[in-house]
Amino acid sequence: MPLPTSIDHRARGYSLQQAYWLAKASDLAYKDEATIEEQARSWGFDTVRHHHTRFTPPFPLEDTQAYTMASDSMIVTAFRGTEPAEIRDWLSDASTPPWPGPAKTDRRRRQAS
Repeated sequence: MPLPTSIDHRARGYSLQQAYWLAKASDLAYKDEATIEEQARSWGFDTVRHHHTRFTPPFPLEDTQAYTMASDSMIVTAFRGTEPAEIRDWLSDASTPPWPGPAKTDRRRRQAS
């Protein structure tokens, strides 16, 4: 089965092709920010946000890495995996605050029209 050359932003439901591209998006979470942004834009996503934990007491935690990429029709958020034996990973994951997504801006634009 041939794979499409990029993520189908209008896809709904499960397909092997979409699962493949979402797995590639997950793998991208392990890359540096510049690589993530370049690849996301090449896949047609015009917004990229990087998420970092900024939790300090009683010791600094900066182990959660994730990103969100968005287009007009699709939003994808991908996280690096949590090491099961690393308590710092669990504490970092649990303390990472929510971040407003691009839909918040779109909703305001629609309400204003």
